[in-house]
Amino acid sequence: MKAMTILKRCRAAQTDEERLRERIWQRREVLESVSAPQGDPNGGSRAQGDRDKIGAILGDIDQLERELQARQEEELAEKAAAVVLLDMVPDLERKVLYDYYVKRWDTGEIARKEKYTPGYVRKTKRNGEQLLDMLGPERVAAALPAWYIKEKGEEKE
Repeated sequence: MKAMTILKRCRAAQTDEERLRERIWQRREVLESVSAPQGDPNGGSRAQGDRDKIGAILGDIDQLERELQARQEEELAEKAAAVVLLDMVPDLERKVLYDYYVKRWDTGEIARKEKYTPGYVRKTKRNGEQLLDMLGPERVAAALPAWYIKEKGEEKE
């Protein structure tokens, strides 16, 4: 696994988690609006097709909640690895990459905060990314917990 993969996953984590929360919320909202099937006054049931749609939705919610919890655990491992990996680049590049990938700031925000031009921040970011790209997979793996490596393996970016 590459160092930049870890940093990109740090930046994407919040968006991934927000998507999962939205999908959970949508299913819960559907459950609130679904009422029990009404019985037929002549004795039968008017329910047709899948009788356990509510059960299927509850199953979806459970699965999505597990995915959300797993993504949150991955995010913690990725952030911990990111700070270790960022210690391998010069101070300015480390700061810019941390602000960009872990704090999720854009280059304009970083430039304003650090009183640099946006172009200088972009150049510094590029330099830091190039330095991290030179790190071997064994150095990246050393920064990650064993369960993460086992689960994610050599996943593509």
